[in-house]
Amino acid sequence: MKRFQNSFFSFTKTKLYLLVIIVSIFALIGLRNLNQSIAKGFTTIAATTPNTTSSKTPSEPSAPDLCYVLIDTQTTQVLKTSNADIQRAPASTTKLLTGLVALQTLKETDIVRVGTEVNIDGSRLGLRPGDEISVHDLLTALYVHSANDAAAAIAVKVSGSIPAFAEEMNKYAAKLGCEHTHFTNPHGMPDSNHYTTANDLGKIASLFLKNEELMKYVKQASARVQWKDARGINRYAEVQNTNSLLGLYPGDSGLKTGTTQEAGQCLVSYVTRSDGDLLLVLLGSKQRYRDTINLLDEGWAVQRSNAALRSLAKDPKALIMSPGIF
Repeated sequence: MKRFQNSFFSFTKTKLYLLVIIVSIFALIGLRNLNQSIAKGFTTIAATTPNTTSSKTPSEPSAPDLCYVLIDTQTTQVLKTSNADIQRAPASTTKLLTGLVALQTLKETDIVRVGTEVNIDGSRLGLRPGDEISVHDLLTALYVHSANDAAAAIAVKVSGSIPAFAEEMNKYAAKLGCEHTHFTNPHGMPDSNHYTTANDLGKIASLFLKNEELMKYVKQASARVQWKDARGINRYAEVQNTNSLLGLYPGDSGLKTGTTQEAGQCLVSYVTRSDGDLLLVLLGSKQRYRDTINLLDEGWAVQRSNAALRSLAKDPKALIMSPGIF
């Protein structure tokens, strides 16, 4: 009789484990659908980007030539990729490398007297020849406001000219293993010889993440920049971050936007959460915020599934304790 009871309880315990596994698998399948609901909360953001006519479903990338790479920064594993070695114009995502090169020689407390290099098109802080501004404020304008005049001022301060600084950028990129990249300027304004790939930009962004001095700028939603004009009068500007996902998408810690007609809409995103860190490099989008949200959501689903399966391999009971399952 006792042997029968032991067998019965053992059999019941086995059935219980099987039931937990089956329920958990169904929960994992449903998790992806649950994550997709986050994207609905960003319809207002998506509406601010240029409208496109497409027969694709909302969960698909919005352009056939979309280039991206999604990386688990803790393991360096590539989770998802498409056209990642195709050369594309990077627009202002170029500025990720600009700061890395600049801080090799400049200090944030250095003062820069700008020249005619600040007479440039595109997004600007409003600097004029003869103005004086600190490197700290130039970097703030560079990463929060995406100011092209700030990029030009930094480049000339470091190397004496834009072409000379571009040479330093290319040397730096080559050391990182960027084999399909060439830069001609520090700001990303259109040039047929200015290009990179999602994979190469991912290498640059991965190094940028390790630079605490620069990371503090890309995380700021807004900032105040100050400088002195040629007459010694103090000037101020309140600037807003060009990245609309910053502070809205859970865990978003910035990096860099970029937009030109040649490049399309570009966005490099770093998202950190308790269950992992993701880096997404997106080039050539027509709806960068929608595409970014969808790809990141897919990345989180993979992260959680992998974590659950690793726990299951060690102990079936651990599956129900995995983050995000229930």
